[in-house]
Amino acid sequence: MNQKDALKEIQKILKTAGLYGGAIDGQIGWISYSAVLDLKEKTKQFKKQAREIQGILAEQRVYFGAIDGDFGGGSMSGFNSLLPAPQLTDEMLKRLHSKAVSGFAVMINAAVATYHVKTKADLCGFLANVLHESSGFSELRENMNYRAERLLKVFPKYFKTAQSAQAIAARGPAAIANTVYGGRMGNSKDNDDGFNYRGGGPMHLTGRDNYKLCSIGIGAGDTLLKSPELIVKPEYSVKSALWFWSRNSCSGAVNKGDFNQSCVIVNGGKNGLEERQALFKKAWSVLP
Repeated sequence: MNQKDALKEIQKILKTAGLYGGAIDGQIGWISYSAVLDLKEKTKQFKKQAREIQGILAEQRVYFGAIDGDFGGGSMSGFNSLLPAPQLTDEMLKRLHSKAVSGFAVMINAAVATYHVKTKADLCGFLANVLHESSGFSELRENMNYRAERLLKVFPKYFKTAQSAQAIAARGPAAIANTVYGGRMGNSKDNDDGFNYRGGGPMHLTGRDNYKLCSIGIGAGDTLLKSPELIVKPEYSVKSALWFWSRNSCSGAVNKGDFNQSCVIVNGGKNGLEERQALFKKAWSVLP
């Protein structure tokens, strides 16, 4: 059985179970994919169907676990392995996000394999997070131009009174960044490290230590350490985001069917979760 026929068989099984109502065409868009996610969540109710799909995945040599009807992360990873990450275009990114900047698709295509983003699910998950975090690659450097009242809300640890916030705000973005980031994450307190190594790239890489680790991790030596402003360039920006994605095991979470966990890893919480989920869903329709 070839891969297309295997996907058709999986769709038939899902349809028979009442989990899927679309065409039996081997095309895995959001409707098909969400049906597989539904099977994962309801695996105790559909053990027979889960075993049948596990058998197909085993025949395709993408699943090597037990054929036991327990459709968990291993089974989900096997299914996702049947769907390789497609090539992106700038037009696809613009369909996904209205502010998407041109020139990033080619960089993503060139770099994803290096960082082991090999499945459609993984690529959709990556895009959903970075497009949300960077507003379509249009915001790649942390804006430190805060008003005093905003500083009190965003950085209460560093500004205890309105007067202290006002005094730093009056000195501008560099003073703000040096106050909140100076003396930690490898930054010195006595220079502009806080400002120079403020949030950069789609994942808002922050701190001298992280810029150093990332620069080495993407094979750029000490380039980003010496010239942190380069983090906004498409090549470095994309590689920094993929480095973060890989280093923090986001691919594993998405491939196992836990997209929300990847969002928590990226954000540290659930801020913007609804938009990330909407982008993830949309990506399944936009990407071939």
